[in-house]
Amino acid sequence: MRTDESGFEAERILRTLRVNASEFGYRAQALFAETLARMDAAIDAVARAGHPDVMARIRGRVIRIQVKYTGQRSFTLGADDLEGIRPRSDQEDGYLAVLDLGPPVAWMCVPHSRARELVGRTVPLAMLKTMDDALFSSQCTDIFVDLVIQHRTSIDAFTFSLVRRRALADGGAEH
Repeated sequence: MRTDESGFEAERILRTLRVNASEFGYRAQALFAETLARMDAAIDAVARAGHPDVMARIRGRVIRIQVKYTGQRSFTLGADDLEGIRPRSDQEDGYLAVLDLGPPVAWMCVPHSRARELVGRTVPLAMLKTMDDALFSSQCTDIFVDLVIQHRTSIDAFTFSLVRRRALADGGAEH
């Protein structure tokens, strides 16, 4: 059950993970894919390397997602990351999904068309927030926070490989 304190609780839980920054980034990718799967998305791919990080299908659209996280108050987007989320057809959308570790934790999902102006610039997270798809970001945050809180006692076991497999299975992708 969500409360106003849930985002703060999720941040405290995530802070207990004793992993390096790279491993935390991989886990954020897989947890985002699992979040999408819980939103009834079909997860087609969760990449350990390359771009995009996540490929999914939701509401008849293919979405290409580059997942990042930050505990800082600013963010820089690289050209390779932007290229990875560039839609390749009229049936695709691209998103930059940034996990702000806050506290409280929150996802900012910025559509490719808006993310283009971020390349190579260091921008405040508040700017990303003004550019995000507010509804999609809010849905992702709510489900992600619930996921983290639900598994608070086993969060250490939520490795990239385990959560990736779960997201692919939960999202209905064949593997």
